[in-house]
Amino acid sequence: MAVLILYATKSGATEQCAKVLSEELPQSKICNIELEKPNIEAFDSIILGAGVRDEKIYKAIRDFIKKNKDELLTKKMGYYICNEKPKKTEELIEKNFPDDLKEAAICIESFGGYKAYKAPKEGTNQLKGILVDKIKEFSQNFK
Repeated sequence: MAVLILYATKSGATEQCAKVLSEELPQSKICNIELEKPNIEAFDSIILGAGVRDEKIYKAIRDFIKKNKDELLTKKMGYYICNEKPKKTEELIEKNFPDDLKEAAICIESFGGYKAYKAPKEGTNQLKGILVDKIKEFSQNFK
């Protein structure tokens, strides 16, 4: 099963999560939506990941969802967000994803995160603030 892990990131947390997911799903392809526009027809499953700022997922993912909604509804879907405020996760998911896509998703999760200005420095643990166990659990839905 071909899995596309499509993400948008500012601080790097969403990218780090995509890398961990990819390690768990060897048949997957990682794509930063801001650098590459993939052909989603080639994939059976799609995982969308986005950071959150000012209670909105990043614009590149919002635009992708809007443009590709009908095609996304034909795929096995999952969404993850990176937000450093776990108490707001349910509210953020409710606000940021259309109802029909939420209903069609097999899983929606927050993997934690950090503020852009508190991103781990080069050479330090890049997964600080990331909930790796949740990522591994999430990945089981796509194996």
